[in-house]
Amino acid sequence: MRRVTLLLVVLLSASLLLVPASAVGPRGGSAFNTPEPYGDDAANLRIVKTVKHAIQNTVPSRRHPHPVINISTFLLDWTPAVNALIDACRRGVEVRVILDDEIDNWNSRRLITALNSDNVPDRDRNGVADRDPRAGRCNRPLRATHGGLRTMPGALSQDEQFDTFTVRRAVRSVQAPHADSVTWGRDGSYVKTCKGSCRGKGGNMHSKFYLFSDTRSSHHVVMVSSSNLNRGGAELGWNDMYVIKGRKKLYRGFRAMHRLMTDDVRATADKVQVKDGPFIARFFPMRNASRATDPTLHDLAKVKCHGPLGRTKINVSMFYWKGWRGDYLLDKLATLGHQGCKIKVVYGAPSRWIATRMRDLAKRRIIQLWDSRWDYNDDGFNEVRTHAKYVLVRGHVGRDRRAYRVWTGSQNWVTGSLSLSDETSLNIGLRSAYVSYLEHWDTLRDHSRRLPYSVYGR
Repeated sequence: MRRVTLLLVVLLSASLLLVPASAVGPRGGSAFNTPEPYGDDAANLRIVKTVKHAIQNTVPSRRHPHPVINISTFLLDWTPAVNALIDACRRGVEVRVILDDEIDNWNSRRLITALNSDNVPDRDRNGVADRDPRAGRCNRPLRATHGGLRTMPGALSQDEQFDTFTVRRAVRSVQAPHADSVTWGRDGSYVKTCKGSCRGKGGNMHSKFYLFSDTRSSHHVVMVSSSNLNRGGAELGWNDMYVIKGRKKLYRGFRAMHRLMTDDVRATADKVQVKDGPFIARFFPMRNASRATDPTLHDLAKVKCHGPLGRTKINVSMFYWKGWRGDYLLDKLATLGHQGCKIKVVYGAPSRWIATRMRDLAKRRIIQLWDSRWDYNDDGFNEVRTHAKYVLVRGHVGRDRRAYRVWTGSQNWVTGSLSLSDETSLNIGLRSAYVSYLEHWDTLRDHSRRLPYSVYGR
């Protein structure tokens, strides 16, 4: 009997090993890419491939006949992701994508053509609107209203290419829908862009989150990242992503925000956040936001520099850091450094003023500082830098004297990220997340230059 049981265990283990990685749901937790020249293609594309695999694994089933993918990304030019989204639409997945309003690459127009051809009425040579859309579901051929088969810019298979919208057609197709946006077009799929930000006045649509109602064995999947679905972000910048599964409240909060962004519902002055277990998601802009209402400053204000874990440690990776908001957040870090916290910062694109201030603080040993930028071909432009925007805290935070915190998302430390642009931040209260992020920060530091040179050398 024991031999039979052992044989069954061995056979079961072998069968599990034969299941391809793409056939299971995404792994929860953190994911990081390694840009060129430090990583190979697999390391470069680790984050965007995680999103692509989740798209490919979103399939209608008897249990979940109408799965939905919601995406918000500032940039989109990576061909495999666009192919995966178009394929998902064709197999019955409702694909809803929000982009920034710079429609200037072939891949973004290709996705717009595929998802929006059934949303936009066609026009004759005189500019008169036809009551029919340009094409059927997911850009498939559409029968004419008066008999016959209309010739539409659709492809019937993945191998065939279809004519993309012109820029003018693409721009017209991504305006706010005339009817209920959830069923915008017969396939329930669309691409939407916003003039500036979706929920603010000015700014940009800068959020980067990826939602999946069901993807293989996982459900209510939320992915929050600093990375867009573009090759440049994979090859030129250090980025992070955190994957959360099975948190219905969090998922529904993100999905509701996606709908508000689609419908251009203006932000209020209040903080918008969703708390679900160890996760707090916040959505911006906050209209008329100020230093007094800045959630990031409030988080830092809870930090105390001594506790049972010793001196509190704060590690920062920040891409864009400038202006009035950048100044007061740096002031707070300096204050915490004076109070005994161990502050370590890697920067990517600070203003000259902020960089000068940080170098002075490093020279006086109030913080430790590294520059992640490298110009490898001496053309005057930095080919690689950190694009991640996160803060790690180990120590005393509020009432928790043994805290492990990760604060991440799309938000840079600039004023517009608080009050103008569509942004998302995610606070994580898990030691496992802190450990994985700290390992990434250490790797990033090891590929950066220590500052100031006169004190520390490299």
